[in-house]
Amino acid sequence: MSNMKPQLYIVKGKSTRSYTVRSYIHFAVIDLDVAKTYPSNFVCVLPQHVSSAAEGSSVFAKTFGEKRLELAKKLLTKALEMEYDPEIKTEIRARLKLLAPKPTFQKRHTY
Repeated sequence: MSNMKPQLYIVKGKSTRSYTVRSYIHFAVIDLDVAKTYPSNFVCVLPQHVSSAAEGSSVFAKTFGEKRLELAKKLLTKALEMEYDPEIKTEIRARLKLLAPKPTFQKRHTY
């Protein structure tokens, strides 16, 4: 990752399967140092769940290792600032929410 300039490339579209039309939003991590245009600068897909439990289970986790959560937040935050499409903004916010630390609850003792 040292010489890499990662950025998100977000693709929105519709697919038709079994007579149903479904919308999709794909998040690709690209490297602007490799090339300026997609798909020649494709690195990996940004998985929906980038948790510590998923270490090593995705190309994203293998590529970015311990910095994957920090990088995912940075990429999504930057994309949110630049995005105009409301559906894509909703999906970005949902992914950022998944990356937010979960509150820890302390067990109350009743005497």
